[in-house]
Amino acid sequence: MTDQSNGKTAELDELEVEEFEIGRWAAFKDSATRRMTRRLEQETAAEQEPVEPFASPSAFGSWSVDAAKALLDVQFHRAATRTLLPLAYLLGLAGAFAIPIVGTLGLWRVSAWLGVAFAIFFAIPLALTIAAVVRLLLEFVLNASRLASRVEHIAEMGDDLFQALSDVAEPVNQLSEDVRAVQFWRFGRRSQRR
Repeated sequence: MTDQSNGKTAELDELEVEEFEIGRWAAFKDSATRRMTRRLEQETAAEQEPVEPFASPSAFGSWSVDAAKALLDVQFHRAATRTLLPLAYLLGLAGAFAIPIVGTLGLWRVSAWLGVAFAIFFAIPLALTIAAVVRLLLEFVLNASRLASRVEHIAEMGDDLFQALSDVAEPVNQLSEDVRAVQFWRFGRRSQRR
């Protein structure tokens, strides 16, 4: 009779361990889901909130402070891509129009006809080409930044999944060993009956 009560106690202990593991897994899953949801909400809010430095004077002031902080961050502790894009675009547009103007003025000094011909046939297409290239390069940088944040998020999800699988692997291994032990004795009894 003591064997039966000890067997039931061991069975109850195993059930408690399994329930504890299931509860631990559920708690981990809930916390990981909350953490991922919170991070996605923050990323979505950051992406939806575009940097508009020219919306108002106060927005320009706060953007200027953020841009200065981003430029002075020599250790690259924070991403400054979205903050510095308006500044880089404005400087690129200034260069796109300054280069053809300087070329036109230089040729104007040599000959008025050469300056006019250069302005009409080369300066305007050159300015538009440089402006388009600057825009496309900055959009590429922005998309690469977005992709990097997504990859970082996927890597965190992979880490969470690995941790969850590690937490589940031990109880599953124990369970499979218990099942093998039960099957071994069951098949052993059948062979003895024959």
